[in-house]
Amino acid sequence: MKAQFNPRRLVYLSCCCVILLCLHLAAAASAQDDQILPAKLKVGTMTAPPFAMQTSDGDWEGLSIELWRLIARDLEIEYDFVVYDDLARLKADLEQDAPDLFIAMAVTAAHEAAFDMSQPFLTSGSAIAVPAGKARYSLIHYSGRVIERIASLEFLALIGTLALLAFAAGSLVWLFEKRHHHDEFSEKPVKGLWQGLWWAMVTMTTVGYGDKTPKTAGGRFVALVWMFTGIILVSVFTAAVTASLTVGELHGKVQGLQDLYGVRVGSVTQSETFRYLARREIKVRGFKNPQDGLQAVAQGELDAFVFNELVLKDLARTKLAGRIRVLPEVFDHYYVSMAMPSGSDLREPLNRALLKIIATDDWTRVKTRYIDEER
Repeated sequence: MKAQFNPRRLVYLSCCCVILLCLHLAAAASAQDDQILPAKLKVGTMTAPPFAMQTSDGDWEGLSIELWRLIARDLEIEYDFVVYDDLARLKADLEQDAPDLFIAMAVTAAHEAAFDMSQPFLTSGSAIAVPAGKARYSLIHYSGRVIERIASLEFLALIGTLALLAFAAGSLVWLFEKRHHHDEFSEKPVKGLWQGLWWAMVTMTTVGYGDKTPKTAGGRFVALVWMFTGIILVSVFTAAVTASLTVGELHGKVQGLQDLYGVRVGSVTQSETFRYLARREIKVRGFKNPQDGLQAVAQGELDAFVFNELVLKDLARTKLAGRIRVLPEVFDHYYVSMAMPSGSDLREPLNRALLKIIATDDWTRVKTRYIDEER
């Protein structure tokens, strides 16, 4: 008896074959991933606390260092650290496949175009470091600052307001006094108004020459009001001038991002922060690493150094304590990840291990140790 053709059985067998083929390809791909990892990796690093710093015995520690060690243990792979002191040189080597990995880099469009970036493991941003204390200025410098303040529009507007009020008070006194005491307040408008203004300025400044005194009831009432008004105006004027001349010296030239225009600013060459400042048309001087830039701030060669907030806060707290301070404003927020040469075979296994590790308590302990106190 001839067997009948069964379409359902054919479909079933076809599905089984497809499933077995997919399983085989997945196993082969997994085996291939395990085989493509080199026996020992070259891992680029540079001093940038709290991400990476070298101990007194030459060992390395830090947020990114500890994370990489957890990843390397999970991948069961050996490695050697390749130490750099120049971020630009590190990036150039990374493009030439010199180190296999760099353990901390901002995730940006430019970096993604040049390198393979891992999954991000942290969010951060840029901050501003400035000298810690009040700078000691020379007499010439301070005199220049005083002239600059006096010539400002705000100062001139304040002087103009006082002059107008004095003119108004002097005019009222002249109107009351000109007919009865024209020997002190002339009936001629130009001369009389000038005499009234002179009386008002002398009264306001409490000089009190006594050469001109109102004698009518109306004039004395205006004089009484002007005396109290003058005391208040002089007090306000003195406070405003003092604040205008000293606030810049007490708090420094830079108090936020908007103050970076026209002052001496530094950042790490080819860093994300350097590019951010350049896009905002802020003139910036490049440094090989943050340590050199912060030394320039501490020595008075720079007014501000802009870089990663965590790096600046750590160095301000440890290496340069009391010499620099970090402003509270954080801007240009970005993710931090690991960077590899473009087309690196390490990317997929590293991402799998990284995503697994950042969900563990080990990663929570590392973050608590290195960055919680910084923020």
